[in-house]
Amino acid sequence: MSITNSLNRTIEKTKVALIFFMVIVTGISFGIGLYLVFFTNLEGEINWTDEVHLDFLLLGIFGFQTIYFNLGLTFLLFWFVYLTCYVYCFLKPISLRELPFLRARTHSDFVNTQIKQKDGNGTSVNYLMITLSWFSAYFVLSILIDIVQQIFGVKLGNPLTDNPLLSFFYLSTAPLNEEIFFRVILMGLPLFLIFVPLGKGQFLSTLNHPYLSIQHYKKKHTTFGIFIVIVLSSFVFGLSHVIFGGGYEIGKITQAALGGLIIGWVYYRYGLSSAITFHWISNYVFFAYSILGFYLFQTPWNTESDNVLLGMVSIGFIILGLLFLYQLSCRMLKKYVV
Repeated sequence: MSITNSLNRTIEKTKVALIFFMVIVTGISFGIGLYLVFFTNLEGEINWTDEVHLDFLLLGIFGFQTIYFNLGLTFLLFWFVYLTCYVYCFLKPISLRELPFLRARTHSDFVNTQIKQKDGNGTSVNYLMITLSWFSAYFVLSILIDIVQQIFGVKLGNPLTDNPLLSFFYLSTAPLNEEIFFRVILMGLPLFLIFVPLGKGQFLSTLNHPYLSIQHYKKKHTTFGIFIVIVLSSFVFGLSHVIFGGGYEIGKITQAALGGLIIGWVYYRYGLSSAITFHWISNYVFFAYSILGFYLFQTPWNTESDNVLLGMVSIGFIILGLLFLYQLSCRMLKKYVV
């Protein structure tokens, strides 16, 4: 038992150190994005003063398609929203700076900390820590899915344009655009209509953080119903990447559906800011480092190979994901098997 506890403490400390490293990596990417958009001339064809078209999924429902916006100002608007979500996750429900990470804890202590409720209003850990952990797990699982699919000749495809700045812009706008539609509209709204009694005045709070509202009205089959809503929305999310993704192939359905499943859980349990931050890491952070590597070292910007900066970020998330999946597996075994 002492050997197991010692191993778990080592894994926890390593995971926490990696989380702090990834906080630095993701935080720096805000500055990298501004630098790339406003202070570089990536291939010179398009710059931040140009007007570019942008399709909003929510506006598309009402027939508004292909609206043109100034690239730089639109990028700044989305950038500010992501920064706000990131800071919120950093500070809530307990600031990352205030958590006693450095003291030695047993694995059971870690599990209790993860699931412990604080006055019924959320977990006693940090949303950014949770988001980084779940994203890392998704990153590892998505790599495994891609490897298996490639064995059978199933490809993901590539949605990037020929221009790095334009590709970065579209990938940067996708998280907020897609989370409002696929999580708030396709998940939050049904969860409110099904599980929150009418007249309670919790519409906006449920759309922002479903768990905090629904937990007060849980019944026998509530958990199963929530699971069905998350699964259905994740399937639509995966399918939409091929139908509307422009460049993605059939293999993307599986990978995106997995992402939708995990983001759906993160949205339900930890709120919209956590879901947006998760999606932002997947799109903005990785591509910011990819293009920075291209700009500084002339490494490929539209592939994941031979890019030193992107490789370093990927390795960090892979190690963190493996550690988190190990802890998650131990928790599931202890709860449902042992």
